[in-house]
Amino acid sequence: MSVTGAAAHWVDAGHLIWNPGTEAFSYALYYSDNAEIKVYDTEVTGGRFFELEPADEQVPIVQNRLRHLEGRPVFTLMVDKEDIRDAVKGQLIAVAFDGSGYPVAATHVQRHGVLDDLFYYDGKLGSVYHDNSIGLNLWAPTAQRVTLRVYDGEKNLIEEVAPVVESPENGVWRFEGPADWDRMYYRFDIRVYHRQTDTVEQYEVTDPYAVSLSTDSEYSQFVNLAEDPELKPNGWDSLVKELPFPTDITLYEAHMRDFSIIDQTVPEEHRGTYMAFTHNGEDGQDLTDGMDHLKVLADAGLTHLHLLPVNDIASVIEDRSERVDLDDPYRLLCDRLGIEELAEECERYGDQPIRDVFEEMAENDPVTLEIQNTLGARYPDHPARYDGFNWGYDPFHFNVPEGSYSTDPDGPKRILEFREMVQALNDIGLKLVIDVVYNHTHATGLSTYSVLDKVVPDYYQRLNIDTGEVETSTCCSNTAAEFLMMEKLIIDSVLLWAEHYKVDSFRFDLMGHHPKYVMENLQEALNELTVEEHGVDGKGIYIYGEGWNFGEVADNRIFDQATQFMTGGMGIGHFNDRIRDAVKGGFYSWTGRDQGFATGKYLFPNEESNASEEEKAALLDQADRVRVGMAGNLSTYRYVNRFGQAVDGGNEGIGYTLMPQETVNYLDKHDNETLWDNTQAKLPFDMMMEGRVRVHLLSNAFINYGQGVPFYQLGSDLLRSKSMDRDSYDSGDWYNAIDYTMETTHWGKGLPPAWRNEDRWDALRTIMQNENVDITKEHMEFTREVFLDQIRVRYSSPLFRLQSAEEIQKRVAFHNTGPDQDPGLIAMTISDGACAGESLDPNYDGILVLFNADDEPKTVDSGLTGMMLHPLLEDGSDPVLREASITTGGSVQVPALSALVFVKPQAGGQGEFVCNEVE
Repeated sequence: MSVTGAAAHWVDAGHLIWNPGTEAFSYALYYSDNAEIKVYDTEVTGGRFFELEPADEQVPIVQNRLRHLEGRPVFTLMVDKEDIRDAVKGQLIAVAFDGSGYPVAATHVQRHGVLDDLFYYDGKLGSVYHDNSIGLNLWAPTAQRVTLRVYDGEKNLIEEVAPVVESPENGVWRFEGPADWDRMYYRFDIRVYHRQTDTVEQYEVTDPYAVSLSTDSEYSQFVNLAEDPELKPNGWDSLVKELPFPTDITLYEAHMRDFSIIDQTVPEEHRGTYMAFTHNGEDGQDLTDGMDHLKVLADAGLTHLHLLPVNDIASVIEDRSERVDLDDPYRLLCDRLGIEELAEECERYGDQPIRDVFEEMAENDPVTLEIQNTLGARYPDHPARYDGFNWGYDPFHFNVPEGSYSTDPDGPKRILEFREMVQALNDIGLKLVIDVVYNHTHATGLSTYSVLDKVVPDYYQRLNIDTGEVETSTCCSNTAAEFLMMEKLIIDSVLLWAEHYKVDSFRFDLMGHHPKYVMENLQEALNELTVEEHGVDGKGIYIYGEGWNFGEVADNRIFDQATQFMTGGMGIGHFNDRIRDAVKGGFYSWTGRDQGFATGKYLFPNEESNASEEEKAALLDQADRVRVGMAGNLSTYRYVNRFGQAVDGGNEGIGYTLMPQETVNYLDKHDNETLWDNTQAKLPFDMMMEGRVRVHLLSNAFINYGQGVPFYQLGSDLLRSKSMDRDSYDSGDWYNAIDYTMETTHWGKGLPPAWRNEDRWDALRTIMQNENVDITKEHMEFTREVFLDQIRVRYSSPLFRLQSAEEIQKRVAFHNTGPDQDPGLIAMTISDGACAGESLDPNYDGILVLFNADDEPKTVDSGLTGMMLHPLLEDGSDPVLREASITTGGSVQVPALSALVFVKPQAGGQGEFVCNEVE
């Protein structure tokens, strides 16, 4: 008979959970260190076995971390640790027998739980530097043998080193060597059973805890991250950052290559690298266009630069001589691919740079298919894999900076350059966020890009409960942080980046796939970092991420997840899709034409919509979602909804936070279309550019003037386009790069690649060929200046950045609510009057913010006296806003598609202003 899947779970030393699916007389757990077990219809051959006894009892790990196993039969086994230590090193098969001793069911065994129970290790893994020696620790409890191979700088094998103990009881293989191992390279030679091949394999593998690597991650390297002075820029050890309170943060997301790859003011060898950030105008450095762009934003109040993954990734070739980028000749692309279908193009373009060829194609036809075809739609082995671009959500080694972003990927130069980048950003007032991807690995099994699964097969990944196949709901091979050593890896890794690279914030990719308690334990570990001992204020490090609820872990099926509705009160931020979708409109519709509050719903319908009562009701629903989002998306916030009911923010599943820092309010990020591109799909075709730009700025105003943590994608302030690409993860520099001179735009640069866009090409052609969408430098300059005005207004008063739910409940109030509201108008007040308690802003008694999403002006009678247009808008970049005024009785005409801010100056002390009275 066949061995089916891996449905048995050895959850701790004394318990195995398995549903054989049949009545059986006896049960056994077979094990073999040479994978010789065979299950036939009449017998089992090979290996040894432990008897399994059915039991009616609860197993704690199931209730806490493996809820999906609840209700399945439990078996006990009485085995000492020594026998278990031998058993887990080989093939494991659970077998059920009938009364005649014939097998009736058999399955492989998942061993995560028993490894946690008996082999958890809380010490230091990876290299450990001593005064006169270097140690190396590898956790590999299922390995039958491990040898260390040490290589010189040329990758020549110089010695093989046996472990200190030949078969360690705790699963940690220890090696000791001389101090001159420093800067040497190494790999482990491992003999281990791998269920994927159902055999004992032997191979070399890099160190999961490596802190330095060779080019393309082929070898780990010994370096002293903590003490080596050659890896530290001047002043590194004395660099101590003062971190802002979370609600004082504004986040600006960038990709390493996007930031500088076409910035001609950056030295060519530094474009697309860490070093591009060091040209900051400080200490005699030139100031590049990109760094000037960031510096102006920082001066306006922006606090944090968020970089997409910068740890070692598997999806980019680090050896530049093996890559094909836009500035390379077209023939190099042809040579690399060797594809006959390109022969005519190769003959035509020859040594012409690929970038120039693409420019010619796009100039002739802004919706050409030729660019995306060249990038890979035609070919399985597409050219995109040969260029230097990928978003980087393909983790290879978690604790090493990515080598393709360094001027020298072979060895520790990337460490020094990353630190120089951190220091240079701090010089202009920007803190650093890194995007971390602990929810999956790029590969498993025997792949070149597999590390964790080679060292301890089947442990670090989340496996299907029955088949044992690696779950891939995150896109790739999911990890399993519900198991202790994966949790440890996450926490150890974050602490390393925080302490040794002075990273100030972490954005967790698909955080909802991690257990809530893992994030709690991470926060506790970060809180232990102090300036005195570690040079870092761990309590000030902000954690946020994607709290989406989906996949095999959905609805807390396995454990309590770190999702939006599960982590209120922890202080962890979550991307707020409620305000995103309400402002922009439906996010995933096929054509993208479902309008939002700012993009014309009901008020100026596009060609696929109307001004019906149904659309009006949808607009008022969107208005409620915007209001709650701007009130910190608090589940406890009291307001009057569109039906005239006094409800809390959690009504209709909108609000999920208990603290304002727990909402990251955003409209676009690297995923899906840019804000500009998404908006063009929604607006009426006949809308002129002035209106389109104002819709863009109005959309951003909801984020800048709301409570919580604002988040923007690099270039949202420049009308950034990716030629409507909704998934540019591998679309290269052509679709992704940023031009700070604003002489060029990426709108109409060809139809985007097929992998996520082909089903919409017809719609995209229509949208991008609309003559009313014509981005000029003047449009981009205007957008940038008004965007800066909005940020300056936000940072002009702490009232826009309230720190607690209690303050928001008292101070933030919405008017023009209920069923009789004027559609498209949101009126918000923020009080610093006597009714709010202690004064937070010595300049103002209160603020009035008016948003008009209609394409016609609206008159508002606020009833507020003593108000004036905010000085920063009065002297601002938008002439329409400069002309706005408010009467002594509080009446104001709000221009079309605009956001106005009025303030009531304090007159010799705290005065009166309206507070929120909804109970």
